[in-house]
Amino acid sequence: MLRVTRQNYDTWLRATVGQRYEGTTLVVNAANDLACDWLSTRMKSVIAQALTAVAGPGLTVRFEPADDVVKADANAPLQPQLIQNARTPLNPRFTFDSFMEADFNRLALSAARDVACNVESQYSPLFISGNSGMGKTHLLHSVAHHAYGCGQAVLLVSAEQFISEFTTAVRNKGGAAFRARYRDLDLLLVDDVHTLMGKKATLNEFYQTLASLHDQGRRVVVAGDASAMSDEATRFKTMLRWGLVAHIEEPSSADRVRFIDRKARSQGMSLPAEVQHYIALRVRSSIRDLEGAVNRVSALSRISPEALTIDFTAKALQPVTLAPEEERHFTPTQLLDVVAQHLNLQPSEITSQKRDRAITYARHVTMYLLRHDASMTFSSIAQLMNKRDHSTVVHACSQLLHELDVSPELRADIDAIRSTLHIPINVA
Repeated sequence: MLRVTRQNYDTWLRATVGQRYEGTTLVVNAANDLACDWLSTRMKSVIAQALTAVAGPGLTVRFEPADDVVKADANAPLQPQLIQNARTPLNPRFTFDSFMEADFNRLALSAARDVACNVESQYSPLFISGNSGMGKTHLLHSVAHHAYGCGQAVLLVSAEQFISEFTTAVRNKGGAAFRARYRDLDLLLVDDVHTLMGKKATLNEFYQTLASLHDQGRRVVVAGDASAMSDEATRFKTMLRWGLVAHIEEPSSADRVRFIDRKARSQGMSLPAEVQHYIALRVRSSIRDLEGAVNRVSALSRISPEALTIDFTAKALQPVTLAPEEERHFTPTQLLDVVAQHLNLQPSEITSQKRDRAITYARHVTMYLLRHDASMTFSSIAQLMNKRDHSTVVHACSQLLHELDVSPELRADIDAIRSTLHIPINVA
């Protein structure tokens, strides 16, 4: 089965049509050149897997733009909708009520509520920025839900969809229809806006759309990575001075614990405090990953006779191993990089002579893992860590071995790093 998101299917695959075979090559028509390029590059591997599953090995695919482009009626001022089911379905779970408010996201949430409720909001255009999985899409859907409920004309799309529709409009000479779709609105919301960077013509159209909506007193909310504020996007930064940039920060450990407790209780579960703290310390990447961790622990605990302890949680969060040969295939440098990323440091800081508490802790964790999981000698570890004497490594490994039994924080960090490296986590 070809597994793609509904949005990617609607945007790139729905309009494809198989045309003919050329030897062992299946020729497929796609909507336009952009779609052909996307399907041939970004979705190449998953399409190849699907072809092999259906037709066996040896069959390849080539995408070509459709020749039978439907011409617009000369008497019609606008074309029909450019893409079938183009409006992004709203996730019923992504509402303001289900969004966890905390210090790290309070500004973004407050501004989003104001734009959703106030037709004259001073925060439009609103740019919600932050790392992946921190709740930006949740807020966009929340704003759209509220506006729809008030009977407003709302359009929520991804930047990819904006690119696809604009490309189709240019190809089919449907600029009037495109502009009517994106500018005859009360509220426009665009997700992953950073993906527009580098696409000069599309970006220019996007700027004109924002300016047109602003001049009409309409509202705009966009979300994306901070890269959308790069030097390339000088005009975008200028436009955002009309409104507000609200950055979602990284959640604190206490925020993550509160989120875990709230998520578990929404599922009818009550997680022990030590389990909540273990998950919060182990999963630091994003709120999305934290939610997935709670879902997995809760689901497994319902069907397991084991007590819900840290050991059970550690096993529940252990990644599924694809194959034995894929385990432990990492270099000392890769391990160092993973430790640094997990603890928000640079690898050079860990191997430096700095003695800050956070850096010393990371250095000891690295030494312990290099010894126990990379099977390096104490002398080799000392050389890698720029230590003159291997006795420092011996002491660090001995100290951490003792602390693992009494420190949930250390246990969570070690398990998280091993999980990233696909190292089996040993539990009692």
